[in-house]
This record gives sequence, structure tokens and C-alpha cells, in this order.
Amino acid sequence: MTATVLTITTRGEDETARLARRLAERLEPGDVVALIGPLGAGKTCFVRGLASGLGIDPAEISSPTFVLCQEYEASGESGARLVHVDAYRMTGPSDLDSVGWDELLAARRAVIAVEWADRLADRLPPEGIAVEIAHVDEDTRTVTIGIPPALAARVALGGDPAPCPICRTPIAPASPTFPFCSSRCGLVDLGRWLGEGYRISRPIADEDG
Repeated sequence: MTATVLTITTRGEDETARLARRLAERLEPGDVVALIGPLGAGKTCFVRGLASGLGIDPAEISSPTFVLCQEYEASGESGARLVHVDAYRMTGPSDLDSVGWDELLAARRAVIAVEWADRLADRLPPEGIAVEIAHVDEDTRTVTIGIPPALAARVALGGDPAPCPICRTPIAPASPTFPFCSSRCGLVDLGRWLGEGYRISRPIADEDG
């Protein structure tokens, strides 16, 4: 079996982070997300989205370039952990050994996100999830996600298309603007709420949040 490859276009950091958050909601301790892309592509932004999906405050996430590795733990009941590794300044295997890489993989107690993962490709587990982020223009990115066969059932970002509630264009659940086909349709929906174009069928209760 071959890996499942999804290519998704995101427009702006919010959409990139939202895509990462959806991925993180399907991850388990021991999963490795290998991030590849040039400077400024949005790798750290993607890691912040992963953190959000794991119940970790994304504002805590910063590039660990100078310390190589940082670990974060959710403050809520989920107990999720994220290990964030940056290989940009690694000069050789000894640097990776200094963060206890083999022990991290064996322990399977945290989701591991690795920036500049192509620099340590021979030390990555074969069942890792590959995420390559490429520039399209200043705000637009192409995010290609490779999901190995062993994780395909659990880490499923696809799904049957559903109609956009505004224009009825089919939109796959993998789209970062789902359930809308575009940000524009999302704004139209927001405008209808603000303009009282929608009506709530019952009084709002406290449990509605």
C-alpha cells in the first residue's frame, strides 16, 4: 500500500493553523509529524495549530531553533503532550542524540513535530506523517500531507463532498474553509447572522456556551 497524499491550499496563517488543528485532533502519543519547507513557509504556524488541536495554548509555541527541542503539555484534562524539535541548526547525529531522540520515539508519550525534518530523514520513523509547505504567494501556501498506510484509517482528513450552505458548491471536509467553499462564503454567512438574517428557534441557554 502507498501513502495517502492530500494537497490543500491555505490562504493566511489562520487557515494553515486550522488545517493543523484538524490533523492534531486525529493524532495519538507516539505519532511524528515531519515538517518540510523553506524559511517563512509556515512550519511554526503549523506546529501552533497542532498545539491547539491537542489542547495546548498555541501562544506558548515558539521556534526552538536555539534549544533544539521543547516540550509542552495541555493544561486541561486531555493531558496531551507535544514535543517540538527544530533541526535547522543541527550539525549531525550527536545533536539529535542530545535531545534523547531515540528515547522520545520509544516512549510514545507525546506527539512529536519536527521542523526541517528533511535534515534528519534517516532518523525519522517510517510511519511518520510528512507535511510539506510551499509558498504560492505572500499569503497563500500549498500544504501536502503524506499519511502512511498504517495511519490512513485514523488520520483521515478527506471525506465525501458536502454542499456549501451559501452557494451549494460541493466542498470536501478536508478543505480548511469547510463547511464553506471559500472565505467569501464564510463572510456571507457571518453577514447574515449580524444582519439578523437567521432566526434562533429557541431561547439561548447557558449550556449553549
